[in-house]
Amino acid sequence: MTIKNTVSGFIAATLFAALSGCSTNPVSGKNDFTLINQKQELAIGAEGHKSIMKQKKRYNNPQLQAYVNNIGQQLARQSHRSDISYTFTVLDDPTVNAFALPGGYIYVTTGLMAYLNSEGELAGVLGHEIGHVTAKHGVKQQSAGAVGAILQSILADQAGVTAGKGFGQLGQALLSGYGRDHELQADKLGAEYLARVGYDPENMIEVVSVLKSQEEFEKYQAQKEGRKVQAYHGVFSSHPDNDTRLKEVIRQANKFKTQTTRDAGHDKYLKQIDGMPFRIDKNNNGRIVVGRASTPGLTYATLAQKSKVDEQRLRLINGMFPKGQPVPGRLVKVIQ
Repeated sequence: MTIKNTVSGFIAATLFAALSGCSTNPVSGKNDFTLINQKQELAIGAEGHKSIMKQKKRYNNPQLQAYVNNIGQQLARQSHRSDISYTFTVLDDPTVNAFALPGGYIYVTTGLMAYLNSEGELAGVLGHEIGHVTAKHGVKQQSAGAVGAILQSILADQAGVTAGKGFGQLGQALLSGYGRDHELQADKLGAEYLARVGYDPENMIEVVSVLKSQEEFEKYQAQKEGRKVQAYHGVFSSHPDNDTRLKEVIRQANKFKTQTTRDAGHDKYLKQIDGMPFRIDKNNNGRIVVGRASTPGLTYATLAQKSKVDEQRLRLINGMFPKGQPVPGRLVKVIQ
């Protein structure tokens, strides 16, 4: 038997052993490939949470932390994994992001919250991240990564380092293909959880719209400054514009609507983020100041005169980019 055949046989045996590790997915009810049981998942999440809290700063606002946690827990109770404990944390971080760890640890940054404009949109973000946890996306990625590492090690030992690196690149290519479907499934689940607690599932699309405006604003800024456009890599960045698949899965969530409906909560949300820090650029910081658009004919051009950011940036943080003016009687955000 040649070395090549020996390696191939060993790989096949390893794959068989690895793939035999399956568990029932709480969302689909079908068996999933996983090397990690629930006890291990919870331990991984707890350890990861400790690591993140050493690297990141928790936003020092108990009232806002409680507000986000309350919304998150309501959604989690309606999820496919209501049997595990969830931890929701607002990070004092200017990057526009939200993410989840296995085991129910969910994070949203002040950088993202600055651009949201309603409680419903916040619920959309949290519901999406809960969806990643309930569908065990993190566990799947961990398991797939573990198999890739095993095979890379085998190939490196048996057939040389070059072959090992080659498989590593292949493994990364395979893993990168998971993203789109996982994100869409998280959208679907998040929309369902929103509907079950009374929020309009369309809030999920509103979140995507808010964050897609980030891309359009970057194009505007790049053209204005005569530089290249910097790609946006934040949460929901995998969604194309006018995503028909996204709209379809959101519509499907309407069947879960209850008789109890909630207002999107625009003013309620803005009151919660009043005073939140806002990074203008790498050299300048400000804070969000919330006020009511009570003056007739008030414009963002007028507001910009009392703000640290220009008219178009004000439109962006108020969900009005590239056109639009303050709605009379509603709260608006400025940066001071």
